Amino acid sequence: MPMTQTRIVLNPKYKPKAEEILEATGIDNLSQLFTLLLVNYGDCLVNCLKHSHQLPIQSSLVAQTPTQSALQPPSIKPQPSPQAKKFAPMGSF
Repeated sequence: MPMTQTRIVLNPKYKPKAEEILEATGIDNLSQLFTLLLVNYGDCLVNCLKHSHQLPIQSSLVAQTPTQSALQPPSIKPQPSPQAKKFAPMGSF
């Protein structure tokens, strides 16, 4: 089957990440990168997006008071983001 061409526009803010992936993997160009991502991770992406709304309810949800409507979704408390651990620099060996 002959290969057809389709143009895809990459947002300039993501180009550095794409170039980083190209260099780390040895992939030749952005077209090959997109094709590999699509073929290898496309189904996973679709499944994740389909099931993301079905995640179990976390304990971070605030309980509804009796005055709230049963149809109203619970409020969600923002969770503080975990801070990266800071490591002391290693001395010379």
